[in-house]
Amino acid sequence: MNVSLVRPCWTYPIDKAESTYNRIWPPLSLATTAAILRNQGHRVQLIDASALRMDPAAVLAAVADSDLVVIATASLDRWQCPNLDLTPVLKLTSLLAASGKPFFISGTHGTVRPRQLLGLTGARGVIRGEPELTIADLAGGTPLEKCAGLTWHRLGEVAHNPDRPLADLTQFPVPAFDLLDFKHYFYEVLGERFNLFEASRGCPYGCTFCVKSMYGQGYRKKTLHQLIAEVDYCVDQLGVKSAYFIDLEFTLNRKLVLGLCNHLQTRGNPLRWCCQTRLDSVDRELLAAMKSAGCEIIHFGVETGSPPIAAGLHKGISLSRIREGMKLTRAAGMQTVCFFMFGLPDERLTDMKATLRLARKLNPTYASFHIALPYPGTAFHEQVQESLDGALFPTAYTGRHSEATLNRVVRRAFLSYYLRPRYLWARLRGGEFRSLARQAAFFLKYFKARLLG
Repeated sequence: MNVSLVRPCWTYPIDKAESTYNRIWPPLSLATTAAILRNQGHRVQLIDASALRMDPAAVLAAVADSDLVVIATASLDRWQCPNLDLTPVLKLTSLLAASGKPFFISGTHGTVRPRQLLGLTGARGVIRGEPELTIADLAGGTPLEKCAGLTWHRLGEVAHNPDRPLADLTQFPVPAFDLLDFKHYFYEVLGERFNLFEASRGCPYGCTFCVKSMYGQGYRKKTLHQLIAEVDYCVDQLGVKSAYFIDLEFTLNRKLVLGLCNHLQTRGNPLRWCCQTRLDSVDRELLAAMKSAGCEIIHFGVETGSPPIAAGLHKGISLSRIREGMKLTRAAGMQTVCFFMFGLPDERLTDMKATLRLARKLNPTYASFHIALPYPGTAFHEQVQESLDGALFPTAYTGRHSEATLNRVVRRAFLSYYLRPRYLWARLRGGEFRSLARQAAFFLKYFKARLLG
């Protein structure tokens, strides 16, 4: 069977009407799906319209000879922070539907709102949850009524097949990275010829705001051998030079991280890389090993500087532990990215000011401020849904503050953080001139589209 796996094209880096930053990063899940399909004997093309800057008409032409077409609904191929702007998806699906070409939808949006996405897109079916094995069933000719994890039209009615059991990651092949041209991928704060790797899926913590609908319950991981094979293949065969290990909490599996670091050091540190974890999941030994293995940046979710608001998030980390983790990370010589949110339940302006004070005190290399999204499928959404007026994908919780107020708070936070003389002097004194030019270009685009709009 001829299969096309498609990610539509979003505006880079951000659309004025949408707060999500649209990274040009590889579609990791689609690459994994492509590898599984090829192992089953199918012919696969992976069309990353965001990387290639393809309009819907060009995508339609590219899939003309395909027997199966699957459209992913997120600009960022990481399921816990989906873009709420479905305009690029709907533009493409409207053309596909008008052409008579059957197609399927995958992603977080359809997982939490399958009936609605089925109606909005005109898709033959919506794939709920992890898409890889459901797509493999579709390509293999499994009847629709027997495809686990599928919502579809049956005799004029919407049918919801049973959920698919979570995949065993140890059975996944090396993703079909060869279908991607890495000259298109980059991370502004790290480098070019950029790739994503995942060592695990899931997270044992219960943060109320995190969308884990695609991951299911529990925590699953690949073997160290798998991860090393993926890294070595990309470095040796495809010229990858920078990477993000994009697990929800990368350092949960300490043994795997230390094993990977040992391998990278043995190879002479061929990658500049980053990861995401919690500030209470790092220590001196682990940070030293990561730094020695080429890790340059760690992403941390801090969220809020207000203890009462933090308690309501069920994140399970104290502000004192956050400060200690940052102290250790800074001492190890790491750059940091910290994420902060505004517009959480019961949050007052005084709580928001506390968050900005904490951001300045922690003084990460990069601070990212956002409006908290009450995404369907989260405890946050359940808590405030009565005030959301039935919005399919609400862009803010406005029970205490208007969205306009929250947008002003975000703009002021960005500007007041990055225009501090202390911050600017520290970056210039660090001599990071090559990265500064690249980052300055990005921030100018971001400020123009979002902060000054």
